[in-house]
This record gives sequence, structure tokens and C-alpha cells, in this order.
Amino acid sequence: MRQWTNYLTLAPVRLVQNVLGGGDVQRDRIAIATLELETANLIRRREAVAEEITHEVVDLVLDYEQMIRKGKLLAAQLETQQQRQAVQETKYRTGQSSTDAMLRVWQRTGDLQARCEENRADSLQVIRELQVLTEDEREFHGVAVNAGACVAWRFYTPGPTTTTEADR
Repeated sequence: MRQWTNYLTLAPVRLVQNVLGGGDVQRDRIAIATLELETANLIRRREAVAEEITHEVVDLVLDYEQMIRKGKLLAAQLETQQQRQAVQETKYRTGQSSTDAMLRVWQRTGDLQARCEENRADSLQVIRELQVLTEDEREFHGVAVNAGACVAWRFYTPGPTTTTEADR
């Protein structure tokens, strides 16, 4: 339907206003301009939210990578401590070490095991936060998964995401 037919009227004053760009024509133009302004504001807000989420994801990926490094360090410390414990237990059984020294070794081993478990729990929490932020509900297999690789392909991708065979 033609747009100008919407402005035909039997009222002579309104007809003249419409012909000269006022009246109903002006009202419609103002309504269109208002909608365009609201659309631009929504687009601007969407971009700001997307940027904020991107920063959160980057921060979480960096936190996760730091936790991986810390986890590797703790695992190495725990392995060394377990070797010390084995040596100390041998000395203890043969009477070359005191109960006090053995208790300290067991305590240190237990502390390192607890720190490893805490680091693992923190890593899993970061992975869950990444899943929520990226709406990626794939199963992660413990802390061995590189969360950065799993979500990096989603970073500046607005709208629906596409996955490649490597992402599956």
C-alpha cells in the first residue's frame, strides 16, 4: 500500500498540514526517529555488555591458566614430598627417625594434598563460570582441559556461535 494514502483525510486543515509535512506526517516521522534512536541506544548497550562479558571471560581464562601453573607447581611439590615421606618412613621403621619428625612429614604431605584439592576445586569453579558466561555446556574433564582453547573461539562472536570439528 502506498504511504501517502495514510495521510488523506476529509478535514481540510489536516490535509494541508499533511501535504506541507506537518500533522500526521510529522507525527509519524517523529515516531520513526524515536524508534531509530532507541534502536541505536540498544545496539550501543549491547556492544557495551558484550565488551564487559569479553573482559570477564578473558580475566577468567587468565585466572584459570594461573591456576594450571599453580597446580603443576603444587603437583611437583607433592611428588617431591611423597618421595621424602617414603624415605622418612623407611628411616622411621628402622629406628633412625623420631615420631615427631614423621608426624611433621605426614602433616606436610597432607597440607600439600589439601592445597592441590583446593586448587582443583577453584579451577573447576572458574570452568563453570566460563561455561555460564559463554553458554557453553560441553562437559569438561577435570582441570586438564584448557578452558582458554574451549572458549577463545567465542570471544568476539556476537549472536549464535558455530563450532568446528576441533571444538567437539
